Amino acid sequence: MTIALAGFLLAMALVDSTSIGTLVIPVWLILATRREHLGRVVVYLVTIALFYFVLGLALAAGASALMPVLGDFFTSTPGYAVITAVGVGLFWLSYRIDPKAKAKRGQDPAESSRRWHARITGALGTPGGLIGLALVAGVIEAASMLPYLAAIGAMSAADLGVATTVATLAAYCVVMILPALTILTLRIVAARWVDRPLARLGAWAERSAGSATAWTVGIVGVLLALNGIGGLV
Repeated sequence: MTIALAGFLLAMALVDSTSIGTLVIPVWLILATRREHLGRVVVYLVTIALFYFVLGLALAAGASALMPVLGDFFTSTPGYAVITAVGVGLFWLSYRIDPKAKAKRGQDPAESSRRWHARITGALGTPGGLIGLALVAGVIEAASMLPYLAAIGAMSAADLGVATTVATLAAYCVVMILPALTILTLRIVAARWVDRPLARLGAWAERSAGSATAWTVGIVGVLLALNGIGGLV
């Protein structure tokens, strides 16, 4: 694995670590859980990491199987045109899902947050509830985890081999939940000092989650469009 590829994968993992499922929901869980029960949040984090690890293995296997067939296509003029079109489409979608754009269309930008809060309240009682919450979050967010898809595509294109791909995916998923684990640890060992900043972080995350998703989709769209245009010209 090259340094450039490792740096790219680390950057994508850090972006994924700020999603609703890997950061926002864990922060809400930490705030809503009594200190002596905070170990339950680990159940959620381990579950969502395992979900994305298994999903990543399946996607990497599919990408490896398709690479010999589609590799030449995506380096051809029609392939670059498709990449450009997908990039432009994602950039347009980023405006559609931005909370400010939703508000202008008469939609309630906070509706999604209220649904997640209701799910969290229902899941807090049992480990099974937290596992279910993690799986629901993973399934809902899987389609929008564009950095993860880009990372898997980069690994498949690099032809790392099975063992290296598995180890890299495992490391990627650990990095995805590392910020939430760090916050959880601080909440356990230093609640007196972190409770107030954590509450502010939770409020900020709730306000910013929709915009962050829109920005992520838009950035990936721009990168794809520039790559496609570069191939065309």
